Amino acid sequence: MARPRVFLSHSSQCTAETGCECLAYLCALEEHLVGLGCEPVIDKGVLTGGDNWREKLLLEIKRCQGMIILLSPHALNSYYVHMEATAALTQQAGDKDGFLILPLMLPGVDLDRLRGSPLSQLKLDEYDMANWKGNAAIANPPAKIGDSFRAVLARWGELPHPQLTKFIAGRIADLDESVLEDSARILGVTLLAYARDTSRYYVAQGLLRERPVRDVGDRCDLRSALKLILPQVRLPEHRREIVDVAVPFARVPKKAAEQLRGVGQASSGRMALLRSELAETPGLYVRKASEAPEPWTLCKAVPRQDGADFIEGVVEEIRALLIAELAFGLPCDDDKLRQLLVRHEEEFGPVTIVLHLLPDAALTSRLLVDFPRLLFIFAHQEADTVGESGGMISLESLTPGQEQDMVFTHLKFSGHPLP
Repeated sequence: MARPRVFLSHSSQCTAETGCECLAYLCALEEHLVGLGCEPVIDKGVLTGGDNWREKLLLEIKRCQGMIILLSPHALNSYYVHMEATAALTQQAGDKDGFLILPLMLPGVDLDRLRGSPLSQLKLDEYDMANWKGNAAIANPPAKIGDSFRAVLARWGELPHPQLTKFIAGRIADLDESVLEDSARILGVTLLAYARDTSRYYVAQGLLRERPVRDVGDRCDLRSALKLILPQVRLPEHRREIVDVAVPFARVPKKAAEQLRGVGQASSGRMALLRSELAETPGLYVRKASEAPEPWTLCKAVPRQDGADFIEGVVEEIRALLIAELAFGLPCDDDKLRQLLVRHEEEFGPVTIVLHLLPDAALTSRLLVDFPRLLFIFAHQEADTVGESGGMISLESLTPGQEQDMVFTHLKFSGHPLP
């Protein structure tokens, strides 16, 4: 599960030795954010000896979804707090989906002191602020903190697919209010009337929810929502991307995606069986298992039928596919190909080879020796008769009617099959 990362900008002069309680407020804030479902990030947790602190902290801020600036008396004149707040303002300007900045005034600071400090040039007083002072106990952080981060938590907190949720939310940015509301009602998600951007995240979550049907042609909320949403998405490639992601997430069993990810992450024996009748089905399974905007590379090997040895023909076909995909058809020996495969997997996930045939011991043994870094899926309508053997995983499959409905739905709304 994802947890939104919140950078805590504070003055390092706030220590027990200075006689103030700022450090206690910092520790209480960390604990409060964890309780809300956030991941607090502070400099002591990310810096080690010899680090370029400026470069490291700026990178951490870019990886966060928000920042709380602790405005203590020490922080008002802190160069580091000024630098971190400036970086947050830059991050917010480039994040149209809403990098959150929350100035938090601690005891000893008020608006007059803030406006008279070096931080005044950043105009933090124009932000919605929280006030943690007066009679408030250190153990009772302002409710404003939770209220302010509610939208961030809705986008990132406890999301099973945070990258894809953000990806789809960006693709439906053109939806008008009525379509957003109607599609949310169909998908069974609740909108926030005061936060349109966050509402897009809710609709994106609804599109990624598993929605199985019993048989081909059954009523489907996903199809109803797509019929509303897609006409308002301006770019054809964005419409296809929504469909390419939403359909497999609605139809492919969650267990099957987890099984396939497990096989793809194994150090050896990366082979899976899938009972399927249609050529498009394995690609939809891989799309859900990828869990990223950029899916795993998938190639379909078609063994040669020219009289050559069958196993040798399969091996040569796979090697040719890899050279075309990873080396762009340029000359590439086996050592270079292995190096390219390792790098590609680190960057994009395992290269997946689909074979529409039943496995046999001689073929699988040869493939594991020649291509230990590949993920193989043997997809066949009789795959369930083979059984799991030699460590090969049998993926959770759909009934023939469910499989047909998934593929028909994908073809209907995307206008093109997966590779």
